[in-house]
Amino acid sequence: MFWRRREQGTSGATTRVSGPLAEPGWDQSDLPPLRTIELERGVPRAASISRIAEELGRRGEEIVELFKEVVSPTGARAVLPIHLRRGGEEVFVEVETGAWETKTVNGVLRTAAVLRGSEYSGAAFEVLGAYPVPDLVRYFSGRSPAASLQLRLLLREDPRDASLNADAFREAAGSHWNMDLNYDPGELSSIEELLLSTMNERTESGARVPVLDALVRGYGCYAGEVLCRHTTPHSSWRLVIDWGEGLVVEFPDATADPIGKARAFLENGPEDSVAYYVSYVAQELNG
Repeated sequence: MFWRRREQGTSGATTRVSGPLAEPGWDQSDLPPLRTIELERGVPRAASISRIAEELGRRGEEIVELFKEVVSPTGARAVLPIHLRRGGEEVFVEVETGAWETKTVNGVLRTAAVLRGSEYSGAAFEVLGAYPVPDLVRYFSGRSPAASLQLRLLLREDPRDASLNADAFREAAGSHWNMDLNYDPGELSSIEELLLSTMNERTESGARVPVLDALVRGYGCYAGEVLCRHTTPHSSWRLVIDWGEGLVVEFPDATADPIGKARAFLENGPEDSVAYYVSYVAQELNG
C-alpha cells in the first residue's frame, strides 16, 4: 500500500471482510414499527403509494402529506412518498414496488441522507417494499450514530476529488464528535478511537455495521491530506483505475494509498491503523 519506485517491492495485500470491528450493541428500540402491509410486485408506484396512504389512514395514522419534498443544507433534494405523524413524531415512508437493484438501493440511501440533513433529521424513516427490504437499507433507515455519520458524508463524496472528500470528513466528523479538526497528525489516533467506538454495534440481523464508500473515502482522503501537509517532498493526488481505491498520493519517488489503508482499518481494526501508516510514511519520506 506504500512503496518506493525504482526499488524492488510489492504492495501489501489486505483481506476484505464483511465490515468494521463491532460488538453487540444494536438498539432494537430504534427499529421502525412493525406493520404488515402487502405490496403487489410490479404495480405502478404512484398507485401503490395512494393505496398505502389510505391503508395507513384506516390504521389510525395521521397522514400529513403525500410526496413531501425535503432539502438538505447542501441543496440536495428528495421526495418522500408519505409523510405522517404518529404519536407526535414525524414519520416518512418510502415505497418500492420493484426489485432491489443497486440503483434502487443507492437511491434510497441518498433519500435517507437528504432526510437526515434536513429540518426533519430526527424523524423516523420506514421503507416498505414489494420485495424483502435489504439489510443495508434497513440499517441506514435507522438513527444510530454510525448510520448518521456515514449519511453525512454520502451527499458530499466525490470519487475524483480528494480535497472535497477530506473537507467533507473534517466538517462531518468534527460536527459529529464536537471536534475542531485541523489536519494535524496527532488527531488521527483520536479519530480512530472514535471511529471504532461509533461503529461498535450490530445491525438488526446481528451482522457488523456496513461501511459505505463515503466513509472510506472521507477518512482516507483526510489522512492523505494530513500526509501531504506534513511531508517535505512535493506531493499531489492522482486518479488511477488499475489498482487501489481510485485516488493515490504521488511523491517524487513513492506512492501512497491512504484510502486503501482506511478501508483496511475500517474492516480489520487497529492492526491496520491509518495513524501508524501516515506516521511511518512521513518518517520514511522526511528521513
